[in-house]
Amino acid sequence: MVECRGRDGGRGERRPSRDEQREERRREAARHIGLMKAAFGRETDEAIENARIYEEGEGRALLWGAAAAEAARAAAAVAEADADGALAGNEEAAAEVEIAEEAAEAAETAETAETAAAEAAEAAVGATPSATETTTKVVTSFAPEALYRDASGKTMIVDPGAFTRPGGAYEDGAFGPEQILCAESNLYPVLCAHKRDFYDKNRDYRRGSLFTDRALYVPGVLFNRGGETRRADVLVIAEPTRAYALENHRSPRECDKALADRIEAIFRIAAANGVETLIMGAFGCGRNGYDPAQVIGLIQGWLAENPGAVPLVVFAVPRVHADAFRTAFGAPEPERPAVAVVEEERDEDEDWRTAELPEGITLR
Repeated sequence: MVECRGRDGGRGERRPSRDEQREERRREAARHIGLMKAAFGRETDEAIENARIYEEGEGRALLWGAAAAEAARAAAAVAEADADGALAGNEEAAAEVEIAEEAAEAAETAETAETAAAEAAEAAVGATPSATETTTKVVTSFAPEALYRDASGKTMIVDPGAFTRPGGAYEDGAFGPEQILCAESNLYPVLCAHKRDFYDKNRDYRRGSLFTDRALYVPGVLFNRGGETRRADVLVIAEPTRAYALENHRSPRECDKALADRIEAIFRIAAANGVETLIMGAFGCGRNGYDPAQVIGLIQGWLAENPGAVPLVVFAVPRVHADAFRTAFGAPEPERPAVAVVEEERDEDEDWRTAELPEGITLR
């Protein structure tokens, strides 16, 4: 740290410059990446292998529960009917029949298992019945802290990620919601492994900074805080940037649809994957240009139409949006001492991604 003298002649420590802070984060990122590769190589390989890409529109079409079972049965019935109409002895028809039978059997098994699980839950002493409504909570901590303090059961964290670059500029010392996730987990090497099949292909879908709901679902990401390790799934999905999109001659209607589609995709992907706790920020707010009331309205509408589909939603939002989210989703949170964070200038590649950040946490 550089020393300087005050007006009284005493020695003091000056605040590091933005370049110095970024350089320190760059060194810390390199150290952390090496540590994750050495300590959690097997777990990282598993996450890479099990990650799934939801193509544009696919997430918004997902079903869950009884609706998913019914859709599987219907598809099986159609396939079986088509096979019955084919010529006898046709190998392709025989294969379709076999697939249809297996799909129907799987649907019936899933439905039977679901019914049995519900009956067992009701009969068990102290058992908790299936959620019929969604509980919401609002905090001003970053997502990794919310994972440790507020999540229960299978958890998915929404990463408002860079659309064409793994981890944004994490390895270059950038600071934002995605970089914080990378700094406390083995997420970054997983994202780098999907550069070709996910990020590079996204370059054709920028759409004036609105991007798409094409998403990368990473199960079993390892978070490490204070020596305690926890797992959570991470959904990498880009926030549409209304402010830039309007400058790029996109209409307000296009901007509104992009946000609605993104919110729909997030919640359907969570429900279809059996997520019990969803952690997300003030998605689209701040520098991205969307009014918090618009974001809140879309989320409230989805939860009202699909009660209990996601049992618990934790909103880890910056203080600037906390009051709006608390009014809609939760009670006031006890005040905690805030740690000042000096905002740094961001280059064009990452500016769309880093909305106002919650206070109270600094990168280790």
